[in-house]
Amino acid sequence: MRGRAERHSDAVDIIPNAGDAALVWRGGLRSIAIRCPDGCGEVISVNLDPRTGPAWRLFERDGGMTLYPSVWRESGCRAHFILWRDDLIWCDGFESPRWKDDELKRRVSSILPPEGAPHKHFEELAAQIDGIPWEVLWTCNSLVADGKASASDKGSRFGLAPATPTTRSSIVDRRA
Repeated sequence: MRGRAERHSDAVDIIPNAGDAALVWRGGLRSIAIRCPDGCGEVISVNLDPRTGPAWRLFERDGGMTLYPSVWRESGCRAHFILWRDDLIWCDGFESPRWKDDELKRRVSSILPPEGAPHKHFEELAAQIDGIPWEVLWTCNSLVADGKASASDKGSRFGLAPATPTTRSSIVDRRA
């Protein structure tokens, strides 16, 4: 993050390198200008003002900024990435976040719908606990991997995993 500017053109002037970003703040948060991290040189303008149409959300936590949802260029270099806590994560299936939060795992577990109830979308869960959607998604996936949660077919909705039945060791009667 290189700073703030009142106009998009001024924001572009302060982001010379791939991956640099600047906020456009004119009476309120308007957009974020990002020099494409793929190195193509293009500037990506991401709307942050819901009054002007579909908008991304910007979260500021612990000194870092997170943009939700991901940025996906549908033309040019076709870069697809997540800006998370000032780090860039490529959406190519090869990179995963260097992140773990046991407290968030506990909080998410406590609000997951019980077995048999409709699963909830991770965005809804994040809103319920004022969490960052990416982190709640990663937490839900971790809970699924631990066998404590179940996911929908598309992997965006989650609920508590079915309780595993307690099995008693069976005794075989060898006299029969």
